[in-house]
Amino acid sequence: MLEGSTMEIGKMYIFLFMIFSFFALADFFISINHANEFKTYINYEIESNGGLTSKALEHIENYNDEHYDGKFTITSPVANEKFPYGEQIDYSLKTTYKFFFIPLGDQAISVKGSALSMVR
Repeated sequence: MLEGSTMEIGKMYIFLFMIFSFFALADFFISINHANEFKTYINYEIESNGGLTSKALEHIENYNDEHYDGKFTITSPVANEKFPYGEQIDYSLKTTYKFFFIPLGDQAISVKGSALSMVR
């Protein structure tokens, strides 16, 4: 009788581990989706301001603080510059993700993006 109850408890632990692992993985993919959504906002700001100007960076930081609690950092070699119509502006969006259940350590999420200046 003891072996049967031990097996049941073992199955319950394995089942709970699998459920928590699925939740951790789903949360990781949600974080990647947030990075892609934020990239869309950055592209809009770059297009409407003619580059990563100080005004665009201010809007991006405010949006980052309001919607994502400031978890993203944006880096670009051409920050604080305005570009003519049609010029491409490249940037990189970085954040880290810590799994809440699985001991994998912090995972870096890096998304590269580019947008065209639409200001004439």
